[in-house]
Amino acid sequence: MKNILSLVLCLSIATTALSQNLDITLLENLTTKSFASIDTYMIDYYGYEKIKNQKEELQNKYRRTYKHDLDNTIVITVISSNDDSNALDISLAKNYKVEEIKDKLLAQGYTYTGLENFEFSEFKKDKSVFLVSEIPNEEGKTQVKVIVE
Repeated sequence: MKNILSLVLCLSIATTALSQNLDITLLENLTTKSFASIDTYMIDYYGYEKIKNQKEELQNKYRRTYKHDLDNTIVITVISSNDDSNALDISLAKNYKVEEIKDKLLAQGYTYTGLENFEFSEFKKDKSVFLVSEIPNEEGKTQVKVIVE
């Protein structure tokens, strides 16, 4: 019996250690930061690396890999809008779990409002909208989009 409990505990710890948590507060803050200050915020405060983007002036792309494991990589593209908000397009490697992201959004006060185009689960809180892809793509990446209405 002790061996079974030990095994269950070890598996629980291993699963938690392998899966990554998405920082919802960071994403909410990125939608309201001035576009000019995002580099400092992402690089100096959160430790992201800026990816050179020569195509679009009004987009900044950042990457962070946790524990030197590409399966723990997050890529955030910040897109400047005409209003005072920014839109986000996020690509999450396979160690980010879709159900955990949805649970975290619900725990932080977001309301599930249904499926968008049968591809994305939509969550709303105040003027913030999170779209979370239902199924990871063929590379195992999950897409999350964040907009302010």
